[in-house]
Amino acid sequence: IFLADMVDTLDVGPDATRVAVVNYASTVKIEFLLKNHLTKDSIKQAISRIEPLAAGTMTGMAIKKAMDEAFTEKSGARPKSKNISKVAIIVTDGRPQDQVEDVSAAARASGIEIYAVGVDRADMRSLKLMASNPLEDHVFYVETYGVIEKLTSKVNAKKGRWGFMSFLFMRYISVFGSG
Repeated sequence: IFLADMVDTLDVGPDATRVAVVNYASTVKIEFLLKNHLTKDSIKQAISRIEPLAAGTMTGMAIKKAMDEAFTEKSGARPKSKNISKVAIIVTDGRPQDQVEDVSAAARASGIEIYAVGVDRADMRSLKLMASNPLEDHVFYVETYGVIEKLTSKVNAKKGRWGFMSFLFMRYISVFGSG
């Protein structure tokens, strides 16, 4: 529901915001790329078909795959010359089982703005290592997936300054909940 609610707030289209989803656990799967779904309805239908992956939390590997494969022009990101924001929202309820600090720094250095959303027993230190600065604007924590929708308004408050963007959701969910 959180992802669909977020999509509803975006100005989606070929010449507007584009959305991709990376699903991760012990493996990483690009569910769809920025170029694959260019309408809200199409994106929400694709989100509804996403199945949770097996256990594990390879967050660093997911960030690297997103940077190397999902945020490329070939995958639907606009050229750097267009100055279109690249925004990633990482949703996790676990502790990364791999290294996140260096790969997150590389992603941020490449121009990707990272929001880290922790749910339940997520590791706050890891969220802070992944997120862009200022941390108070980019790190969020909720107790359960049931209240994650409350973040939509907080994230939307930040979205106003993005304009059109390439928007990537990355999520790890150990027990499938609303999201």
